[in-house]
Amino acid sequence: MAVHRSGRLVAALLVALLAIAVVAIPASAVPFDEADFSGYATGQVLHADALHATGVNVANVEEAWTGAAVDSQGLTSAVKNEAGLDRTVIAAQPTKKTAGRGSGLELGLGVDDDTANDLQIQIAEAAAPPNASAMDELLGLPASPLAYASVLRGAAEANWNNSSTCVLGKDLSNGLGYAADVELIETGTTDPEGDGNLDAPLISVNSEVTNPDERVAQSFSHTFLDVQQKADGTPAGLRFGLSSEVRMNIAPVTLMDGALTLNFLGEWVLRATAGGIPGTSHIHYGPGDVSPQTPILQIIQDGEITDIISFQDILGEGGLPIVIDGVLELVIGEDPRAIGGDDTTEPSVAANGTSASAALDVVRVKVLDGEALDLRFGHMEVAAQVPVGGIDCGIPVSKTSNLNGVTVGQAFTTSIKVDNPFGCDMTVVKVIDKITTEGDAKFQVLSTSPTANQVPAGSNLDSGTVVWDNIGPIAKGGSKTVSVTLRAQGGGGIIEDIATAAAVLGNCEGEGDGSTIVGNSPPLEVPVVLKTKFLPETGVGTSGALYVGALSLLSLAGVSIRSLRRSKP
Repeated sequence: MAVHRSGRLVAALLVALLAIAVVAIPASAVPFDEADFSGYATGQVLHADALHATGVNVANVEEAWTGAAVDSQGLTSAVKNEAGLDRTVIAAQPTKKTAGRGSGLELGLGVDDDTANDLQIQIAEAAAPPNASAMDELLGLPASPLAYASVLRGAAEANWNNSSTCVLGKDLSNGLGYAADVELIETGTTDPEGDGNLDAPLISVNSEVTNPDERVAQSFSHTFLDVQQKADGTPAGLRFGLSSEVRMNIAPVTLMDGALTLNFLGEWVLRATAGGIPGTSHIHYGPGDVSPQTPILQIIQDGEITDIISFQDILGEGGLPIVIDGVLELVIGEDPRAIGGDDTTEPSVAANGTSASAALDVVRVKVLDGEALDLRFGHMEVAAQVPVGGIDCGIPVSKTSNLNGVTVGQAFTTSIKVDNPFGCDMTVVKVIDKITTEGDAKFQVLSTSPTANQVPAGSNLDSGTVVWDNIGPIAKGGSKTVSVTLRAQGGGGIIEDIATAAAVLGNCEGEGDGSTIVGNSPPLEVPVVLKTKFLPETGVGTSGALYVGALSLLSLAGVSIRSLRRSKP
């Protein structure tokens, strides 16, 4: 019974929320099909500008590199990493609105002292419209003396079938990069066991002092529409903004054939959110689910943990430097900074809520004064931009009537259809039908289907509201219809009504659970006329009636019906 009471309480609270939502929506948000918004996210678990070892030079090494971008006006320009990396994340594609990319490992250029040689490994890419996805997996990469990996995987997804329906409950775009047991740059004997493994790799995530389950590097970048909220998660509006986010797990990294191991713990997250109203632009950074004294990095030398650095050690600091003379220079935990800026810069966050952007490196490393290695672990960049007021993602609501026009005393039925085109189920779906009149028209509500929770009483009403507290749920891709049967009363005029639907999103394919959305139907007008008599020109008395000519019902296109045509006397 306690479970049932709890469920009823939750439902009651949601209904109350929806009651507020129906009347509290600001009118300044821009409809999705008109909104100008854009953003991108990119993450690289490992990036190396250059490596120099045993006569082999490798440039632009990327492990678990991902990217995601969206531009409602089209991807007319390439999305590139900040200055200093200068890599193309997403290529220009003017006919596409969203795109994602993911790769497990890329060696943009592998050369010895005399010979240049490109080594390009698997890359998954997708762009929309129409909706698209891709995945590429490689089991085993023996590429000695440059690289070895047991598993490499790249995946990408892009969602944007049309410009009239918001992409809610799933990503606009995403990319996944996954790499297991990666070893880079042989510094000893080449492949002594003949199995592809490197004997003495300069960089390895195949550390013997860590759990084998942790020897996986993964990066996930995505962009998605996000309900307007403050940095602490407090709802700030019922429209939507844009979030660009990178989530990353960094595998333990061993440098210089076991001289030093860096064991990164937890999932790292960098997110930029822009909601379009003041207080809704913000940057979030940190390991997921941080608790007091959460360890985020262990430094292991000769199989022994020599230092543990917690999130609290670096909170509020610009970075924590560690120097091992002549061997290692390490900077950990810098604050988010401006994209393209140094560690003294601040992220860009607009006070009016229209934009936010940031970049950072979880760790920057130089080995042997940068001669052996100059690399970054956990490089992330995120940016989001939306119009003032945010993005309007209303529930599609339409109305039809079984009659184009009626006479006084005649009954007619209006049907209200609520569609769910989103990547979430709609739960606790509330429908409100506000009925008004013009001229001398009046009305009476005869019945509702299903039975409404609120029905106006009376037989000569000039306004009233019908309310269904909860007709839901409506599953992804589904719809439901409710109806009201009215009788025209009074005199000639127009009976008009506008339906509003509000719902809570749940069981989403991606982000969006718990978001509240609201949508209105265009106004539906049913003309009401009076029966009367006319005398034709011949003077012979006949019975006639006013009539509505060439009327069409209001459609989804939102055409109002106001003109009445009278038979010629």
